[in-house]
Amino acid sequence: MKSHWYILGAGAMGCQWATALLEGGHSVTLILHSEARLARLSQLGGIVLEADGQTTLWPVEGLLAENCPVIEHLLVTTKAYDAVSAVSNIQHCLTADAQVILLQNGMGSQQAVRTRLVTQPVMAGTTTNGAWLRQPFHVVQAGRGNTEIGLLNPGQHPTQALPNTPMLSVQWHDAIEVSLWRKLAINCAINPLTAVNHCQNGQLVEQPELSKQLQQVCTEITQVLDSKDLDLFPEGLFRAAASVAQQTGQNYSSMLQDIQKGRRSEIDFITGYLLNEAEKLKLSLPLNQSLFSAVKNLER
Repeated sequence: MKSHWYILGAGAMGCQWATALLEGGHSVTLILHSEARLARLSQLGGIVLEADGQTTLWPVEGLLAENCPVIEHLLVTTKAYDAVSAVSNIQHCLTADAQVILLQNGMGSQQAVRTRLVTQPVMAGTTTNGAWLRQPFHVVQAGRGNTEIGLLNPGQHPTQALPNTPMLSVQWHDAIEVSLWRKLAINCAINPLTAVNHCQNGQLVEQPELSKQLQQVCTEITQVLDSKDLDLFPEGLFRAAASVAQQTGQNYSSMLQDIQKGRRSEIDFITGYLLNEAEKLKLSLPLNQSLFSAVKNLER
């Protein structure tokens, strides 16, 4: 069934999903936070997508949060630290059974949004799709991946089928927090190290000293996973993280990009979330704590 989707967060992921939904026959409206952004979208005439060697303009409308109509389908692709406030601004527009999908890095923001939305089926997702912005509303697809989505609300059931289009590969996951933890562990292993060392992902396995640090970070993270009975990596977290770093060797992590551009990073929802869980379990993670502090200092 084709639906009208409202998207909060018009960064790389939001723009990529907007074009994918449009290709699948859905209609899309971007919820923007300023008149300037609205004017820019109007000037472009929509979202420009670079993918598979082609550049395509996808006409899409935008509006400000204060002008939102009734919303039955909402996709939230903001940064993790903006998710709660962004959803709060349009919460009054959501129908009681509105379908809400959250796509944020790390953990913590999804659970915070879930506590605010009592009646709506709130879903969280994790994706390996790659995209980056050449400029506002001009998105470059860096790679096709898979997306797993599942319910966060105990006892809730989705009211509609998941949006699956030719550009997206979306699968349902009955225990989505397991997927979120898997992605969190990999991000905790790779992102802070690349941010602190200002390096590409691949250098974490190519340079012996960085590889040693990666192994030490993974050993600490595994303590938390083991204490929570999360057996996520049959080959071990270090091998899994090293494999991801190698596969994305030329990439700069989103955390490093945020630091380089003078933006706030999502460290609080990545390593910060891990450290909070470790504290509850009375575990000490000195290297992860050191990396957390170093990234926070880089933000200043």
